[in-house]
Amino acid sequence: MSGRRHRAGQALLLLLWAGWMVGCSSFVEQRQVSPRPDYGSGKRFKPVVAVSAFENKSGFSGQWDLGSGMADILTTELLDSDQYVVLERQQLDSVLGEIIRQGQEFFRREGRVNQGRLKNVRYLISGAITDFTVTGDTSGWFGYSTTVKAGGGTSRARVSLHLRLTDVESGEVISSVEASGTASAGWFSAAVSYKNLSLGGDSFFKTPLGKATTRATHRAVKQLAAAIPKEYWHPRVAEAGPDMAVINGGENVGVRVGDDFVVREQGRDITDPVTGDVIERLPGRVIGKIRVDDVQALSAHAVIIEGTTYRGAHLEASR
Repeated sequence: MSGRRHRAGQALLLLLWAGWMVGCSSFVEQRQVSPRPDYGSGKRFKPVVAVSAFENKSGFSGQWDLGSGMADILTTELLDSDQYVVLERQQLDSVLGEIIRQGQEFFRREGRVNQGRLKNVRYLISGAITDFTVTGDTSGWFGYSTTVKAGGGTSRARVSLHLRLTDVESGEVISSVEASGTASAGWFSAAVSYKNLSLGGDSFFKTPLGKATTRATHRAVKQLAAAIPKEYWHPRVAEAGPDMAVINGGENVGVRVGDDFVVREQGRDITDPVTGDVIERLPGRVIGKIRVDDVQALSAHAVIIEGTTYRGAHLEASR
């Protein structure tokens, strides 16, 4: 009797173990991620930014236009970092004027730029220069020092920026950045006459003030990079036909021949009825399925194997 109970117990344990394994298998199958969970290899877009002229709150009143000059220096620093798409906004009126002129009948049609192609800024960088000083200066702009003029002492420069990062879509200031830079030099560098230099010129950047400016703008760009939200590539339909679709990525994001994508309509944002802030995004309904049959450098061609699609439709890697 005890042997029979023992065998029955073993059978029950075996059944429970089998059921557990089936449950686990089902669980794994239901939770199984796409074979391409990091589709696009985390490709990030460069944020599109523009810099407006700064306010001069430093007390400096020399002949330099400090507000636009420092904005130009920061713009150059942003370009050199290769982390941003930087748009010209300080000279936008001149750009628009040239586009309008090219559209007039006095100018030949060949070589005209296409209208409606100016990029939109996503983030606007504005702010103020709060410190732009040199101690021990002999130029007369930052105070007079007989000690330095006689050859004893040093020159010390300090530049401070207080920047604001604004999301153009919402108008909300999403971050505030403060960055400073200092530099010192002996009597030879201190004796440089800043009056004879151009703000942002090669000679300027060899001075203590120029070096302090470089350090301040470099730190500002580094902090901006951390503050700007990251935007990643997502597959979309760039063009659609009766039986084919063009995807907005190819070899550059790792799309391969044979990859399947589910096609969804564009989703819809749900906003808070009080604040208007987006609190959730509803995915669009599934309307089709496509399969890649040709991959190019920046795009991929796919055939429609189910349903339909249209330009702008969302894609997700098929499981």
